[in-house]
Amino acid sequence: MSVVFLHIMLATWGLHMSFYVKKLSSPQNYFEITEEDFREIPKLKEIFVDLQKLAPGEERSYELDFSTGNKISEYLTEKQAEVGECGYTYCFKYGDAYYGAHMGTP
Repeated sequence: MSVVFLHIMLATWGLHMSFYVKKLSSPQNYFEITEEDFREIPKLKEIFVDLQKLAPGEERSYELDFSTGNKISEYLTEKQAEVGECGYTYCFKYGDAYYGAHMGTP
């Protein structure tokens, strides 16, 4: 079964993806989230405005439709690949705070 077919099938079934994010102290390998990233994927801005409310060590999950979740996952995977692996799937900085995140399906 091709990956494209699987993505279309999952999107058709109305499945969603969960974006799990935790506020961290400074990770070793991270990338920065900027306004340019928000222009690429507007849903990220909504998430990151909310993330600023987290206390250190606190975490939150966001339910995304499959298409949006897949787009965010691909985008963040590319950015993480540029800086190397971290203890999470993605490690990033936004403003003065650091976050670790995973993307998953239910």
